[in-house]
Amino acid sequence: MSAATRGAGAQPDERATRAASGGRDAPGAGGRACGDPAVGATRARLGPAPRVTVATDAALAARSLLVQRDLDDAAWDALLAASELLAGDRGRRPLLAGLRFAMLFLAPSLRTRTAFEVACHDLGAHAVPLQPGEGSWTLEHRDGVVMDGAAAEHLREAVGVLARMVDGIGLRAFAGLRDAADDLAEPVLAAAARASGVPLLNLESALDHPHQALADALTLRRQVGERCKVVVTWAPHVRPLPMAVPAAAVQAFAREGHDVVLAHPEGFELPDAVLDAARASAARRGGTFTVTHDREAAFEGARVVYAKAWGSARHYGEPAEVASAAVRRPGWMVRERDLQRGDRAFFMHCLPVRRNVVVEDALLDGPRSLVFEQAAARLDVQRATLCRAAGVDPASQEPS
Repeated sequence: MSAATRGAGAQPDERATRAASGGRDAPGAGGRACGDPAVGATRARLGPAPRVTVATDAALAARSLLVQRDLDDAAWDALLAASELLAGDRGRRPLLAGLRFAMLFLAPSLRTRTAFEVACHDLGAHAVPLQPGEGSWTLEHRDGVVMDGAAAEHLREAVGVLARMVDGIGLRAFAGLRDAADDLAEPVLAAAARASGVPLLNLESALDHPHQALADALTLRRQVGERCKVVVTWAPHVRPLPMAVPAAAVQAFAREGHDVVLAHPEGFELPDAVLDAARASAARRGGTFTVTHDREAAFEGARVVYAKAWGSARHYGEPAEVASAAVRRPGWMVRERDLQRGDRAFFMHCLPVRRNVVVEDALLDGPRSLVFEQAAARLDVQRATLCRAAGVDPASQEPS
């Protein structure tokens, strides 16, 4: 288990993107970085992500889930096995009775928040949901800033206080979509992990969504159960979105040993660090990973088509330009006829999804859609990661 985190990919969808500041348009929380010039958009290519140390305690790091790449293959497989052990009614037993878990949502949520709260309830723990700016103080995450803007509290104090009251913390903070280098460094996740003395669970960060990745892998194990061709395809959207979900998906499916094809128009590349990680996982686990701009060829023989919109790396920090580039490619919307090129192909999407923009109604509502199965798997995965955070092995606590 690594004690460091690196950027992976990001995604706010039908929701306003928020940094720890509580708003997309604020550079941090309205404060000024000491000694820094005014914050400006960074349009650099999304190259290798820097490593950011987020934990110095090995035991704490081993029970946290910060980014996918912190999990070795044994830990990955163990979490998926635990998710199956905790599926359905088998996950409704007081394995975590008396424990308390805080949820710090710096961005909106439906499936993630519900899965976390229900999983806590099912396992006998108490969930404490917090949404800064709406019932708790708006937060600043950057070090060395003059907090003369909207933020009333620093993430250091907020997380430090929570860590003295609860047994684990879940954090959601989307990419700011203003500065590529900043998002690659996972600044909010890293700051929270440095401040926390209890296990920290990433409920989606600037560049990764490990819980969604595990749920997607679990869904494919259940529905297909063997190595297959999985196409992760870009789709259009009415506004720019981060890269967490597609980045998480390609890494997860490569780690599962599938033949993964990433399809997108030119200019919509994922970060180099994500592509390198997917290639390494594919080589290690007996699969393949390729990238193509040829949409039609990508769908040939596919068993699974996973659609997701994300923004252009070429125009990072330029929302109007990114949205315009996406709107000009309506042919990338996924339709039933696209799946007919595949091998009895299933359709997957993390939700929420824009109907008839990302995917047509007939496919989303049809028998080949797995979106509800993916969402249901989120609960099983959340139970497993909560048990891991608490140091509880559900396999040793099987009911008689």
